[in-house]
Amino acid sequence: MLWYKAWLETRSRFLASLCGITIFVSLFLNHIERVLSPAPMRDTYYFLFVLQHYLMGLWMLAAVLLAMGGLIRERAVGVSPLTLALPVSRGRLVGVQIALGVFEAILLALIPWGAMLLTTRLNGKPFPIAQAAFYSLLLVSGGLIYFALAVLISSLIEGEYTAPAVAYGLVIGSGVTLSNWDSLRPYADIWRFMGGDNHFNKSTSLLSGPLPWIGVLASLSVATMLLLASVVVIRSREF
Repeated sequence: MLWYKAWLETRSRFLASLCGITIFVSLFLNHIERVLSPAPMRDTYYFLFVLQHYLMGLWMLAAVLLAMGGLIRERAVGVSPLTLALPVSRGRLVGVQIALGVFEAILLALIPWGAMLLTTRLNGKPFPIAQAAFYSLLLVSGGLIYFALAVLISSLIEGEYTAPAVAYGLVIGSGVTLSNWDSLRPYADIWRFMGGDNHFNKSTSLLSGPLPWIGVLASLSVATMLLLASVVVIRSREF
């Protein structure tokens, strides 16, 4: 019941984001390949590297949107008493909402990449599945930090529009700030990490080198801490 309730709350945002992102990357890639056809395989690989950065931006915006909601939003619109009347703890309520949000965020990375793989295959230039998995792993592991940050913000700030505005402001503002301040640029590696810049081989336009497991684990650890903090905040608040 809790899973179904959480799905009903997020399905419109998830499906709209999934369809929009998948259609965009598929049409963009197909258009580029047709305009530049015949083009060497290396060019297709480079366009996919560029598309990863477009996907990264769209994915983060969608992930923040998915993170909005929960008990604080229900309190703002006056329906939280109905949810709190259910015979389950707040921790479980929040845990189910977070788990479903993480699953949906993962699908928002995997399905668009699956669509791009299908597009390249239909155009006669199949892209290695291992490379797509590499890109997806970087995107999800790094991007979940922003999803978790948005969940924490939605746990602290009330208002149907205030929390999303603050979350989007922090995501966009952090990217602009870290990219333009030389003294802070070393801390902007999360963006390069998600885009695959640190592994991009200019001679082949493919990602090379071993999987950055340390970076993956570090990113997931930060995201986990933020999500646990959200659960603690919700459990301690009065409704």
